[in-house]
Amino acid sequence: MNLKGLIHRELGEGLTENELATAIGVSRQTIENILADKFPKDIALWKNFAKYFRLDVEFLPTGESLSPTTLVKLSEGDHRSSNIEMRKVPLLSWSQIDQVVTDKELFRAVRSNVMLETTDVPGKRTFALRVKDNSMQPLFSEGEIIFVNPDLKYKPGHYVVVESQGGRSGAAMLRQLKQLGSQYILHPLNRKYDDLPLTKEVQIYGKVVRLRKDL
Repeated sequence: MNLKGLIHRELGEGLTENELATAIGVSRQTIENILADKFPKDIALWKNFAKYFRLDVEFLPTGESLSPTTLVKLSEGDHRSSNIEMRKVPLLSWSQIDQVVTDKELFRAVRSNVMLETTDVPGKRTFALRVKDNSMQPLFSEGEIIFVNPDLKYKPGHYVVVESQGGRSGAAMLRQLKQLGSQYILHPLNRKYDDLPLTKEVQIYGKVVRLRKDL
């Protein structure tokens, strides 16, 4: 995965462009430029990205390294924790979301055929879903796993799982929340799908906190 793909992954885990730029030590415009395939020429910026993603600088442009080792050791000031906490998160079906999320007692007793082992995913009620369509490509591809926290606050720019219009069981959607004036919009990244207004009747089930592409 090249630098653009890595940035998409971080944004997919819930960071805004401003938050990611601050964490890396670059401007938001730099992030926007890379997403538009305008890559920086300043080697210092590339080093900032390499430090954040813990990768060699040479790996970032293409996603392929010329050296045998691509991981960079964590330093004591790194923004990521060196204490890795393993936990198991239930992989739910889309038809389970409504009942499980809205009933906190039921979530404690939730039964899933698959429990995913993962690290540093916040939220006691966080659950996993398998992306069911291509409406959020290129960031979220069909079959990939997302982790959703129903107890986190969300704001424009975040990716959320939301009740579908009509409230049909199993028909919840993954969308990006955007704001146009006073109106909130449910935005699909795939242009083949339409934006939808977020009405007061539609429930947001949770915020996406992580995307895992290796399943």
